[in-house]
Amino acid sequence: MPINERRTINTRKIGNHYEDLALKYLCERGFVFIDRNFYSQYGEIDLIMQKEETLHFIEIKGTSSIKSPNPLLKITTAKLEKMTKTIHIFLEKRKYYYNFCIDALAIQDNNITFIENITI
Repeated sequence: MPINERRTINTRKIGNHYEDLALKYLCERGFVFIDRNFYSQYGEIDLIMQKEETLHFIEIKGTSSIKSPNPLLKITTAKLEKMTKTIHIFLEKRKYYYNFCIDALAIQDNNITFIENITI
């Protein structure tokens, strides 16, 4: 197996681990699971959750080292713009008419930071 393919598999495995932790954290706080890893030509939404009448489109970033920079710093304006396009595709495909927001969840050395309603 080529190195790039192994790296991709390992990255996906780590990403799934962080998403599992995030899903557990959010469900414990009253969020209801809607979808995971929704793809469009613009990108991916890690988790889609609902709380009350709002859909939450959640970007998850993680690192296992406390010495690494805050993973939230990896969420760029370009990423948020791509997420917004992907959200509109999701809403159109699923015929959802809820309020929605983009949230960020960072996992760093098993500490979770959750920020609701981030904006560009």
